[in-house]
Amino acid sequence: MPREYFATHPKTRWTGLALAAFVVIVALFLTLFDWNHFKPTLARLISEKTGRPATIEGNLSVHVFSWEPSAEVDGLTMNNPPWAERDVMFHADRLIVSVSLGRLLRGQLVLPRIEVVRPSLDLERDSNGRASWDLGNASGKPLSAGKPAKIPAIRRLLIENGRVRVADRIRKLMLDGTLSASDEAGKDSAGFTLKCSGSLNDKPFRAQIHGGPLINLDPDHPYDLEAHLTASDITVDADASFPKPFDLAAYRVKFSVSGGDLADVYYLTGLALPNTPPYQLSASVQHTGTVFHLAGFKGKLGSSDIEGDVQVQTGASKPKLVAKLRSDSLNMVDLAPTLGHPASSPEGSLNGPAPSGAAATKAPAPHRSSKAPPPTKPPPPSDRLFPDADLQVDRVRGMDADVIYHANSVVAPKLPMKELSFHLQLHDGLLRLEPLSFALDAGKFSGRVAIDARKDVPQTSIDMGIDNVNLAQFKSASAPQPPLAGSLVGRFDIHGSGSSVHKLASTADGSIGVAVPHGQMNNALAELTGINVLKGLGLLLSDKEKDTQIRCGIVDFQARNGVLDSKSVFIDTTNVLITGRGNIDLRNEGLDLSLQGDPKKLRILRLRSPITLRGTLLHPAVGVKVDKLLAQAGIAAALGTLLTPAAAALALIDPGLAKNKDCSAVLAAAPDDAAAPDDAAAPDDAARQPPDTGDTAAPATAARRLAR
Repeated sequence: MPREYFATHPKTRWTGLALAAFVVIVALFLTLFDWNHFKPTLARLISEKTGRPATIEGNLSVHVFSWEPSAEVDGLTMNNPPWAERDVMFHADRLIVSVSLGRLLRGQLVLPRIEVVRPSLDLERDSNGRASWDLGNASGKPLSAGKPAKIPAIRRLLIENGRVRVADRIRKLMLDGTLSASDEAGKDSAGFTLKCSGSLNDKPFRAQIHGGPLINLDPDHPYDLEAHLTASDITVDADASFPKPFDLAAYRVKFSVSGGDLADVYYLTGLALPNTPPYQLSASVQHTGTVFHLAGFKGKLGSSDIEGDVQVQTGASKPKLVAKLRSDSLNMVDLAPTLGHPASSPEGSLNGPAPSGAAATKAPAPHRSSKAPPPTKPPPPSDRLFPDADLQVDRVRGMDADVIYHANSVVAPKLPMKELSFHLQLHDGLLRLEPLSFALDAGKFSGRVAIDARKDVPQTSIDMGIDNVNLAQFKSASAPQPPLAGSLVGRFDIHGSGSSVHKLASTADGSIGVAVPHGQMNNALAELTGINVLKGLGLLLSDKEKDTQIRCGIVDFQARNGVLDSKSVFIDTTNVLITGRGNIDLRNEGLDLSLQGDPKKLRILRLRSPITLRGTLLHPAVGVKVDKLLAQAGIAAALGTLLTPAAAALALIDPGLAKNKDCSAVLAAAPDDAAAPDDAAAPDDAARQPPDTGDTAAPATAARRLAR
């Protein structure tokens, strides 16, 4: 049909006029309509989508006729869930949001402008893990469901006089700060700026984020940000890049972090990392979906280097750390904070005072058997070998981990350690170190450790073996020869309860035993256990010290309720049979041990008095039983008065009746299922008597168990 038909035909003309009139009416309606009528509807939609009651107290206006339509809401309020301490979660005096219509028609959501005036954000998480920021629908199911949020591209963000408060009782985080954002691009401005200040764990907290002008942002091109954060002694510098702004499901961050203790990073990340000395770390983070991949992870923990590959998986109910780490050189002193000692121990030793106030949780006092003797008053923390810093159980339960670590070389004071490796697995509060291996220059310690933190009081078991450790390697640089030589084997099988190393030791049950099937002992060391005056002092003053053969040596302790009782202690040498007895009270770290040497040949001027070892594990004191010594000296004096001066020597003559012990015979005498007898404590005089070779049950049992 000709064009004139459509222009002059009455039906066509009236249809066009009707459509034009409809558009005008709709435009007038949208222009003159009071959008406040939609406030209840909008508030209800917000409530349904977030699961948080919402209200609009002020004016609602919409500007439709623009390529960037916008809406302005005054007095928007969203409440916290009923369990929260504060009623209001979010409030803003004014909120303005505009949308790019052209981008929207092409399937892209771009917000040219967001302006928030005097916003107030109040977030809480209680001790049960409920978080007010876990938004959900009416059923209470979180909207995120493990999926990262995707924030639309924002070209201009303005935050005026903002305030933020965070109370996180899981991380023990209290943050009360201010927020501001502007976009004032110019020669003296970086463009986008976001500032936050307040406190983190009762320490000053500041964060600054800078980026290029958002007004030039293109959703199809990356956007870069720089961030600087300080919290107490923690300093973080990061460069972030969003390939598709601002899709939080995929971005890259290159960061460096330093501080005094890596465990404090928990307050920022929620990861239960170990206590460390001062650290410096860096990595490049690639975030994809629910996985954070830390490539190029490397740095320093004290004087030890560390590097490797790290992943943090956040898709499950709790984060999981997966890592494969290595060190070229590990200084054992740097492990002191992990065990509960302070990083700044005197002279870098592992025996520094236990940290005060380091515990995040206070475990109940462990149960003690009524049969065990009551412990004496424990020494002050500075005199303890075992630290009493509590394991932070709530953190251990809050994450899972699978970490493999290997140190190629180890620096250990007074220990010829060569390598260290372990495989750590943490799942639902059960932590395992299996295998755990310490390689020496000759021999190794290996086994497993398990800490069950699923209960209120952690339960710990330690099963470590000593495999062919050459004693000759434990020689000081100044000594002309090692005091002991030979192969050492043994086993530590201990279990107990408590949230610290000290509490574990105080409740320890199990056994600790070592054996030397054959070897050599410095002659002076062997003779002095019997206080052989002439021979012992002569060897000490001699430039040429001789060795005596060790035919067999076994030291076996049974642990019960924190007390180590000697079950079988003897060292059989060529010239002297050394026997011992006593106990070590791990509850107060007290020592009550004695060693008795019985010669196998005639010894003139022998003082029959055992060597004693008293004091504490950290401060042992070696002495002589004075009452025995005085009694023997009194007999000598009486004989010298009543008989002749030469007769006094009779009291100092030992006939040398001690018999040889042979480890092979001891092992052969032990049945496979032998169990160490629960011997009663021998009378004091019995400690001096050499053990009869006919009664080999206890040594044989110990040797058999160590051989396994």
